[in-house]
Amino acid sequence: MTGSPYTRHDLPADIAVFKGDFASQPLVFAHLLDAAPDLDLDHVQVIQSKRALRLAAHFDPPTCATLEAASANTLVLILPAAFPGLSCPLARTRRLAPLGTFRGTVPHLSAAP
Repeated sequence: MTGSPYTRHDLPADIAVFKGDFASQPLVFAHLLDAAPDLDLDHVQVIQSKRALRLAAHFDPPTCATLEAASANTLVLILPAAFPGLSCPLARTRRLAPLGTFRGTVPHLSAAP
């Protein structure tokens, strides 16, 4: 058996992060559909459990620690592919507060040479 036909590259990216309190992930996505209907939800991550592990997939340890300290049960990561422009179109809502835009990485798969 040969190796994978794809190679993973972690590309640098500016990731918008929001915090809020939600009972479930579907409620977060429903809120996002109302607040920013043009977001591509395939590129939005809702983190309610295993926060350290899931944040570490995108951020360095100091940034993870900063985000872990957020006083909310839900973190929402808006990855750059979720919107067409340079800045995230989602603003503060009654349920989500922006924590800021943090430099991180997003995985990219490309065909192996």
